[in-house]
Amino acid sequence: MIKIQKNVLIAFLALIIFFEPTYISILPHEGILYNILKLITALFIFIYFIKRKKTLSISQILVLVGELIVLVFTILNNGQIESEFLNFIMLGTLVLLIELYSDDFISLLEALMLHFELCIYINLGSLILFPERLFSRSNVAYGATYEWFLGSRNSFISWLLPGLIIALIYRFYKRKSMRWLCLIVGIFVTQLFQTSSTLIVSSTIVLCLAVLPYFNRVFRPTISFCISMVIQFVIVILNNVKFLAPIVESILGKNLTFTNRTTIWKNAINHISIFRGYGKLQSDQVAEILGNFGNYIWKGATHAHNQLLNLGFQGGIILIIITLVIYYIAFWKLEYFWNSPIARVYSFGLFAYIIAGYTEVTNHLLLQMIVILPLVVEKTIITMDDNVQFKRIILK
Repeated sequence: MIKIQKNVLIAFLALIIFFEPTYISILPHEGILYNILKLITALFIFIYFIKRKKTLSISQILVLVGELIVLVFTILNNGQIESEFLNFIMLGTLVLLIELYSDDFISLLEALMLHFELCIYINLGSLILFPERLFSRSNVAYGATYEWFLGSRNSFISWLLPGLIIALIYRFYKRKSMRWLCLIVGIFVTQLFQTSSTLIVSSTIVLCLAVLPYFNRVFRPTISFCISMVIQFVIVILNNVKFLAPIVESILGKNLTFTNRTTIWKNAINHISIFRGYGKLQSDQVAEILGNFGNYIWKGATHAHNQLLNLGFQGGIILIIITLVIYYIAFWKLEYFWNSPIARVYSFGLFAYIIAGYTEVTNHLLLQMIVILPLVVEKTIITMDDNVQFKRIILK
């Protein structure tokens, strides 16, 4: 008989609202039911947070302030107000939930593992049973879609990348369990069926940095932060991508325009101001601005295809600065706890998250968890299961 601890069960139930597979989301009336569940869960977590007299750190508050800026500009520009309001509530709920479980992180980790296992394994099963597609929808920009339990292959990164990081973290809290290894195998087997270039690059970076001793010693958080920002500046702002030709063209089989992303980046840069943004506009409105290729409008440009540029487009340069401060705080904390392998995995995951944000928008809530978890690392890293050695390293 499988025994589930009470705290793990509560965490699992609270996390349901963040794990909404695409196949489930298309079911009739599912959207209304899930939205109601989201609001009820958010209310209970907020009340319990107040009851426990917990407080948020400056970095956690900055996460919420950043999303609030997007919400304000969404309202001012009459954009997707309902969607962005719900996203703000969900992000706030995730921040509060992680803070609540910072004193009992192993319970939250167990619940996260179970959710990722269920979603990733079921998705792999749908790929094996229906290699062509599980279902299809009509899309203005792309025509008929090819989707499975977790959606199209381009959306797999929102599940597989955070799932990979959670699995790598789990191995240090539960050393006798092999669940982490099975999940990692499932993640990379999934990519043998369907994947995206961004997922290939980001997941390979995390795995290589986590398992190769040389990178473990050299790729410290401060180095990761500096490298990721320099590359971002060179390829996005300076539009110098030739040095990436061996990887982009030879290995990934893409062209150096990153599938016309460079034009979208230029359009986004031209529409970014210091203190004002567009918020979350309707998709067709975004395409009119970012998808302007001169002689035609590409309807697929519903976002900036770059995380920082998309944040700047929605919330101005001030939002980009807030985000960079959050990144810096996370890396700074991980640098302090570098002796722990858990801090190293977090650092490698955050580095891969930023790299993935070069060509995609990484604002999915599960992906944002990669940024939020390191913000409480000082509270969770010393509660490792049956591992006094790391406690001594950190606390001495």
